[in-house]
Amino acid sequence: MKVSSLASITIPAHSNNYYGDRKGATVDRIIVHHMAAVWTARRCGESFQNPSRGASSNYGIGNGGEIACYVPEELCSGASNSFDADSHAITVEVSNSEMGGDWKVSDAALKSLINLCADIAKRYDFGALVKGKNLCWHQMYAATACPGPYLLSKMDYICDEVNKRFAKDTAKGFLTGVNISRAADALVMYCSPLIEAPTNKWGTEIACDKNGVAICDPVYGKGHMAVPEGGRVYSGHGKGGDFIYKIKKGYRVWVEDGRILFNTRQHRSVDGEDCARGTDKLIVYKSNAVKRNIWGCEVAVLNGTAVNTPVYGKCNIDIPKGGFVISGHGAAAWWMLKNIKKGVKVSYKGNVVTVG
Repeated sequence: MKVSSLASITIPAHSNNYYGDRKGATVDRIIVHHMAAVWTARRCGESFQNPSRGASSNYGIGNGGEIACYVPEELCSGASNSFDADSHAITVEVSNSEMGGDWKVSDAALKSLINLCADIAKRYDFGALVKGKNLCWHQMYAATACPGPYLLSKMDYICDEVNKRFAKDTAKGFLTGVNISRAADALVMYCSPLIEAPTNKWGTEIACDKNGVAICDPVYGKGHMAVPEGGRVYSGHGKGGDFIYKIKKGYRVWVEDGRILFNTRQHRSVDGEDCARGTDKLIVYKSNAVKRNIWGCEVAVLNGTAVNTPVYGKCNIDIPKGGFVISGHGAAAWWMLKNIKKGVKVSYKGNVVTVG
């Protein structure tokens, strides 16, 4: 059986009350529930031994903070009204400390929940814990008030407390959190609804557009970097800042499993296709229907290779059959002149041109 070392007791749920085999599903989240009762972990487990209960969880946390296992982790519990949800989750029931109202839980129970979440996140390599992604709750999957207003209000706090424990990994690009305060050695991502990073000058920041392309080199000592529309700002202090310095303007950046990854080839977002080319814009043309003025430069691409070296002032070049033309003005033109030469690899995918 796969059981957290934090569980002090094991009370097997009746087989009627859980799904069983996960059927190949990968565990990628924690789903939090409340008991809607002031119970010990043992008392909750006893309720799951009733064959007509119709529900169970992998773990339960009592009002005193004790942790019990009811369904071992290799099996799918029956907690969230959805096999699809529970098959991907470790589910946790938390005792309340008072009935009704905000359905509060005790400080001891909350502390144990944080410890258990940290243990699960580490063993399953979640990276940073992110609210609504790998730290979830019953209400996300069913029409229910579970886990109650109090625990819902603590989701950001739980993420922050868990992620602080993995701060040492920020040097490797592991996020400390999203839209949270940036602490020592932290690495934080800022995005909508924020319009700027709420940071001080003691760190390093870089902004990426909506396609994940870095639009500047790393900046140290300013803080409050503007968040591009639909884009992100990555902000690091100490070891987190050291990681940010590895990213340069034109790199493509994304987050996967709580970790920042980047591609070191040169990229630029495309501003449109087969349309007029405005100031500082990069346009891709697959049709000769739209004419371009001389105030820019162009490259024809065929079979993933640049047919020519861009020359400023030479536009309206022929579009090769089966290929396309990249046309840039102003800053986009200078980017082309700097990065593209005849014979280099050029691709256009996902509204981004990639060179190299």
